[in-house]
Amino acid sequence: MPAHSTEGNYLRIIELRRARSRPWVLYSSLLITAALAAWAWTADDLYQSVLSAGQRSANLERFLGKITPAAVRDSGDWSEFAPWAIKLLHEGEALKAVGITFALATAAAALSGFLALLFLPAAARNLTTPNPLGITSGHRGIAAGLWIVLNKISRLIFVFTRSLPEYVLGFLLISILGPDPWALVLALAIHNFGILGRLGAEVIENAPPEPAQTVIAQGGGRLGAYLAALLPESFNRMVVYFFYRWETCVREATVLGMLGVVSLGYLITNAKAGRAFDQMVFFVLLGALIVLAGDLLSLLVRRWLRFER
Repeated sequence: MPAHSTEGNYLRIIELRRARSRPWVLYSSLLITAALAAWAWTADDLYQSVLSAGQRSANLERFLGKITPAAVRDSGDWSEFAPWAIKLLHEGEALKAVGITFALATAAAALSGFLALLFLPAAARNLTTPNPLGITSGHRGIAAGLWIVLNKISRLIFVFTRSLPEYVLGFLLISILGPDPWALVLALAIHNFGILGRLGAEVIENAPPEPAQTVIAQGGGRLGAYLAALLPESFNRMVVYFFYRWETCVREATVLGMLGVVSLGYLITNAKAGRAFDQMVFFVLLGALIVLAGDLLSLLVRRWLRFER
């Protein structure tokens, strides 16, 4: 390649670099973030503690001793852990609490997912519009406005329900229904309905439009396009979101059990009140195992769906 050509290309690159748009907002954000990180690192007042390093070390050592299973702590033999855990599972109602926690999370996730699927056609902005998927429907005036209003109301419902904290909903519903498991199921379902609805609507909006356009062009309508084209095309992604929210429901069901319904959260509260920290940690780990099992199930289901497709 001639030398003048190489030099010309280099000059052209320099020219393009100088002419490029400069994202000052991004640069400013990076500078502010770097300044805050430097301040946080050097601000000694943020890290002052009323306890000395020796006291903190002693507290940590004492806590680690308390969370060691009682049978192991007494004998010093970790072979005693399995009999202790089995006894706690059966006599301490841990196995029952695991089943209730799993049932609460599964019922809440299934209910919220089912309701979200019903609302998605109304919440997807590419469907609930006077011209669905860019195809002219002939709606004008009031009829066109009704489609827009329906879409806004549906999305507003999603915003409202996901803004309600599960713990507050659980507290209110238990005040109305009493310490009934369905109070917690409804609390979890209402909150996750809004989240799954919002995520599902975005998946529908980003799905390839061509198959759905074909359905509408042949007279299938919005609902037909949703059921025959958009939902099957987006189903795998929705399954991922469903299992993600199911895992969240397991964690939240554990927390909501502290309101008085016998679940892992209820046992954790009782163990903490009795200062049985070894049992408390054991119950927390049981909740983590449920989440891990759900993640494995999610992986298997998604692999099966990809294989079937």
